[in-house]
Amino acid sequence: MRFAFVTTSYPKDEGDPSGHFVRAEARARVAAGDQVTVIAPLPRRPKVNDGVRVVAIDGGAAFGWPGVAARVAEAPWRAVAAGAWVAKARRALVACDRASKLDRVVAHWAVPSAFPIATAIDAPVEIVSHGGDVRLLTRAPNAARALIVARLVRRASVWRFVSATLRDELLEGLTARQRRDLEVIAVVAESPIEMPDDGLLTRHADELRATLSAGRAFVAVGRLVAGKRVEAIVEHATFLGKTGGSRVVLVVVGDGPERARLEKLAVARRGDVDVRFVGSVDRETALAWMRATGTLLFASRHEGQSTVLREAALLGVSVERVD
Repeated sequence: MRFAFVTTSYPKDEGDPSGHFVRAEARARVAAGDQVTVIAPLPRRPKVNDGVRVVAIDGGAAFGWPGVAARVAEAPWRAVAAGAWVAKARRALVACDRASKLDRVVAHWAVPSAFPIATAIDAPVEIVSHGGDVRLLTRAPNAARALIVARLVRRASVWRFVSATLRDELLEGLTARQRRDLEVIAVVAESPIEMPDDGLLTRHADELRATLSAGRAFVAVGRLVAGKRVEAIVEHATFLGKTGGSRVVLVVVGDGPERARLEKLAVARRGDVDVRFVGSVDRETALAWMRATGTLLFASRHEGQSTVLREAALLGVSVERVD
């Protein structure tokens, strides 16, 4: 079968954590014998020989770390660049379909990957919702949400949600008729995850562990945006440092617009907790930090099915949720 994946997040190289779960699914389709083309906002085609054909369409200033929502919030004019990318992606999908008739389009994120991009052609559409797109739809004006959902339900053969919570969140904001229509095509299924070689990961974790002084170590992994509630993690680690009787080190892996504020908070809490910001790193290093510390602190309240929690489970790393 001939597949086209449309996504607003895809790794620019092998170590890039952005959209790695989309790449894992595309690679799985190639391994099953399918032909896969990915349309994504990248400055250039990734130099990875994995059988996936990538149509790289530069997203300008709209896409990239720490995510389109954060980037547009920081500079609203970037929405223009996002709109331009959507128009280019639609044209690329139409050209792909004309060159070789597509059997299915897999749209990671309902908006804008499914609507309005994937609906540009007649091939069956499979929508995959990860969280941000559901929140966007539930917060949209009723008329806009009704229009978009009605269009997607008519065109999609499957609407896949990575968690039942996300599915139910969207269903609650729909009319009775729309709920019935969506329930017919809605499924709940986690996205696949590829993990690095365990031996290499363990050696890297041992090297990182050696940089940590004696005491208890924790890690927070993710974009430094308000929704991740990293300030709550810093405060929790501070409490542990005050009451636990031993030194506490918190390694913060990631970057984003909240970093400067969080660094100031960490300075104010110095003495009770040693907070180390290591910035945006490749995915293997982020996983190695998780194994090196042994405990992931997690505070987000709005994750559909958090990838980092699934990765922690696969690594055998404990998770401590922060209220």
